[in-house]
Amino acid sequence: QQLLGMSPTCLLPLFASIWPARALTPRTSSLRTRTAASASAPGGTLDALSASLPFLDAGMYTRDARYSGLGVTLTGREACAAAAHAWRDTLPSRLRNFAVDGMTVLPPDARNVIVCRYRLCFDAPVPPAVLPGQRRRLDAANLRIDGGRTRVTAVVAASLRLDRDGSRVCRHEEALVADPLAVGTSIAHFELLSARSAALQPGGQLELLREPLAYWSALRGMMRVELDEIRRRSESDEAAVLGGEGGVSDDEFEAAFRAYMVRIFAIGFVPPLAAFALAKVLLRVASDSVGLGAGGGG
Repeated sequence: QQLLGMSPTCLLPLFASIWPARALTPRTSSLRTRTAASASAPGGTLDALSASLPFLDAGMYTRDARYSGLGVTLTGREACAAAAHAWRDTLPSRLRNFAVDGMTVLPPDARNVIVCRYRLCFDAPVPPAVLPGQRRRLDAANLRIDGGRTRVTAVVAASLRLDRDGSRVCRHEEALVADPLAVGTSIAHFELLSARSAALQPGGQLELLREPLAYWSALRGMMRVELDEIRRRSESDEAAVLGGEGGVSDDEFEAAFRAYMVRIFAIGFVPPLAAFALAKVLLRVASDSVGLGAGGGG
């Protein structure tokens, strides 16, 4: 029951336009602040990674590298590097005033794993709040809104496992770590996931499907993050320790997502269909009454 009950915040993006205004030419920012806990790592890997993150170059991945994070799983150096290149080129153009801030990179631990954390900041459109619960949450969030947009931040934590030589990344994992149930964070997550997904969509004949597919992917990704957070909050400290990181399983997520879509369909389509059916019935009753009146008059 708790897993199936989504927060009103998750409904906000459903009423936003899935066709962003391409006519706007957003300004971009290259502001970065980086902190390294160590001045160097074997082969200068730490310095190189710190300078390249969050979008690594092909030369920093091993041939069989694997990337996993924010709803995307990739295998192979070419696939990982191509995705990073697409995100590097696309995110600043889709997310207004995009900036990478607060980059912190720690040196490799005993397992040869580098961990880092950074913030992605940008100006995001505020979706219209249609339902009463959405309006209350949006008002309570006290967002600074200017021209229909607000400054939001998505916090990303990453771990990079190095190969035996400690020179290249063989496993790259990323996760959103800020509270996904907060209104501002929810908006940031949806816009970020949508932009990342759109960057990976093929062009050509599928260009018209780019935005709908990106919207669908972002919706699923954000719901997965929220469900994992709900599960984490519902567990006791003992259960969290014994169960590890927890989170919902794939089967639980798919079941919850299907139930969510059925509910959205019911909210969006059942009332209009019921009104249409009622109108048809009333029209038929009125027509029959007129017919009976005419017959009685004859």
